[in-house]
Amino acid sequence: MNPLDRLTPLLERFPPIARVFFADVLCNRFEWQVESAKGHIHWLKSGAVEVVTDGKAVGILSGAGVIFSPRGSAHTLIPKPEAEIVCAEFEFGQRFRNPLTLVTPGVFIIPVADAPEIEAIHKLLMDEAFSSRCGKSFGVNQLLQYFVLVVFRYLIRTETIPTGITKALADERLLKAINCMHDSPERAWTLESLAGVAGMSRASFANHFREATQVTPIEYLTDWRISLAQSKIINGVPIKAIARGVGYANPEALTRVFTKRVGCSPRDWRDSLLTRIA
Repeated sequence: MNPLDRLTPLLERFPPIARVFFADVLCNRFEWQVESAKGHIHWLKSGAVEVVTDGKAVGILSGAGVIFSPRGSAHTLIPKPEAEIVCAEFEFGQRFRNPLTLVTPGVFIIPVADAPEIEAIHKLLMDEAFSSRCGKSFGVNQLLQYFVLVVFRYLIRTETIPTGITKALADERLLKAINCMHDSPERAWTLESLAGVAGMSRASFANHFREATQVTPIEYLTDWRISLAQSKIINGVPIKAIARGVGYANPEALTRVFTKRVGCSPRDWRDSLLTRIA
């Protein structure tokens, strides 16, 4: 893996899962309420659509493009007067403290003309979604997973989201420290050691990191460790087998930090999540 790979450590641990729920001509307004943390992607093939959030118009997308909501942000699509569109929901660790799911809530409009990296996969998706080929649903859902990666690449390159992990991943110095946290969460990282990896002074690194992400480096590291623990807990791995691998000396230390960050014990969190899934 490229040592400066921005997304592979995140997507390998939390692979995206996407599902199309609409692929047709949109003739009437379509509203999404915040019912879960799942994100949404809407691909406009032709026509135009106005995007509204919190009662305010975000903008109008005309022609090929993407409307992207990385978190469960309420939004409304209003066709002008109609739009050929594909709508999908996705998640990749939304149940956990995955940094990519904790970005600033919002809905982003991306015209294909402004994003060359999106154009090719957008065309493939549209061709597949509006075809009558056998296996169409499977093909579209497979393309969706790759599309999520491409969209996040675009958000990082353009720094579209003003704060959050995509902002930090665009900074080469912060990226070095973030990759170390992602790759080796079990190490006893300190603010000083992370600043050294970034090639910055302790104070400069701390300020720069917080300005980009709105959290301190140690808070980010803690949340990353907890997200890894959550993904293992939900798969039935006992706490005692998880603690050292995510940077805690013993199960008690992990349980204490987990409870403080999540608001309940690992067991209660697991039981609550399994109940919701059931």
